[in-house]
Amino acid sequence: MESRIALEKLRHICSRQEKCPADVTALMKRWDVDHEFHAEIIDKLRDEGFIDEYRYASAFVKDKYRFDHWGIIKIRYFLHQKGISGKVAETAVSGIDRDEYRNMVSRELARKQKTLKGSPYEIRGKLIRYGLSRGYEMEIMRDFLGGDSMQE
Repeated sequence: MESRIALEKLRHICSRQEKCPADVTALMKRWDVDHEFHAEIIDKLRDEGFIDEYRYASAFVKDKYRFDHWGIIKIRYFLHQKGISGKVAETAVSGIDRDEYRNMVSRELARKQKTLKGSPYEIRGKLIRYGLSRGYEMEIMRDFLGGDSMQE
């Protein structure tokens, strides 16, 4: 695909949903845009305000936290995988209210606990594995697991 046409398509796509440079690069590769134009197109999209890493990271964090109930560790990991810098990722993650986050983790663990069978020891192990797979921090899970919530 010609670079001019790719730029127009990308403007249209980026005006409808947040994209990061890695997403845009993947699209250009799929469309067989000549590699020499990738940086130029990304720079132009940045200059025109179609791509903004802070905006992308903030939207990503809000979506994954509020709708998918991901933990901070998993969110950071996926932002890193998308090529978002650590500074930008930390700024976006810092927008999460800590009390609200702890409550969400407790709710998710309690919901999962209701579906589990086994001894208290087995249930505890299953909850820890579940929480780690969701990206929850061990110290926050310990608050839930150490309290009265682990009754038989």
